[in-house]
Amino acid sequence: MTTGRTRTFKISMSERCFRFKPDALPSHAPQKPGVYEFVTFDAEGRSQVLYVGLALADTVLEALSKHWQGRCEPTAEQLFSAAKDVYFDYVAAADIESLDDLKDIAGALMEAHKPRFNAGVPPASGRYASVRIEES
Repeated sequence: MTTGRTRTFKISMSERCFRFKPDALPSHAPQKPGVYEFVTFDAEGRSQVLYVGLALADTVLEALSKHWQGRCEPTAEQLFSAAKDVYFDYVAAADIESLDDLKDIAGALMEAHKPRFNAGVPPASGRYASVRIEES
């Protein structure tokens, strides 16, 4: 049921990226549904998004734990094969009306970053003709 309109979501990511390791997850990953990213940095400190994830049935913490345990792709092994240092980041705040809007945010982030570990059609709620993201 696409409305034919463009929706712009205002989002803010977490205050910083956190190293992807087991002891960082409980203290830094949100215990609520959300959108998260696996990120690495080049020699100049520029970020490269490796994967954009969407946790709707789980919390972000549970989703990240599944990646670490190898129960969800990309696994930690796959991520660390692609980059020596892997971090996670997440959408800390967004002007969403329902959890379904997280699909649109994840899809827009996938479109923007073209992460190497995301394949297939990006998720979408189907409610908007196009989606834009404004990061603060």
